[in-house]
Amino acid sequence: MEQVKQVGILGCGWLGTKLAMKLSAQNWNVNVSSTSVEGMNALKEKGLNSFQLRLSENSLEGDSAFFDGLDQLVISIPPKRTETDPYSQKIRFLLKFLQLKINCRVIFLSSTSVYGKKKGTYHEGSLLSPDTPSSFQLIQSEKMILESSNPGVVVRLGGLVGPDRNPIFKLYHKLIPNPDGVLNFIHETDAVEGIVQLLTHNELEGVFNLVSPHHPKRKDYYLYMANKFLLPTPKFAFHDPPLERMIDGSKIENQTSFSYQVDNLLI
Repeated sequence: MEQVKQVGILGCGWLGTKLAMKLSAQNWNVNVSSTSVEGMNALKEKGLNSFQLRLSENSLEGDSAFFDGLDQLVISIPPKRTETDPYSQKIRFLLKFLQLKINCRVIFLSSTSVYGKKKGTYHEGSLLSPDTPSSFQLIQSEKMILESSNPGVVVRLGGLVGPDRNPIFKLYHKLIPNPDGVLNFIHETDAVEGIVQLLTHNELEGVFNLVSPHHPKRKDYYLYMANKFLLPTPKFAFHDPPLERMIDGSKIENQTSFSYQVDNLLI
């Protein structure tokens, strides 16, 4: 299998930066983008080939040299949590731009929020049930990616966690719902490596979940993390009926050489 080495990461935030550093270390040619001059310069300081680009629903402003020679493009731009965010229109404009400029393969970073919050076990072919404005926008965008003339992969990421990122910091002073439900998280190590594998297997198209096979109970996880970070003991809504919602992330292991390395999220 021939490995494609020229990749762009549009929207190089927390995960995109970690992905870019990993790809650069493996000798990929990587272009990265930020919407601000400050962000672009911060990426340059990390040794990355960075560009300033701002995508809207009807324009792409900035240095379009970012796209020159790309074989693959990772779209790592999350939707805002507001009903007025024209996110899917931005993706539509970007795809039209790509079709005119370059026939690169597209890796679209989406979220498992598209499955909604109903109980059950979900895999890539499960019925989607968006219940927030952002998840509805993601579903519309996924559909456009998969129907585009550019070959495309949709990556539905679980909740992202890592040494410098954990939801406990936003939740410890709130009433945490569904304590007996399970978590569908993905550690940054596995999120990055999973995307690298999908870039490497450039013949693949379609949808892939990236979710840890470890699904701890919500109360167990947040109690552990509060203790680890010396935070007050969180409070839980124990009156909530338990709702077990589990996302199956095994498809990528069956179709690539990827395997989840973090088999215990209580770290």
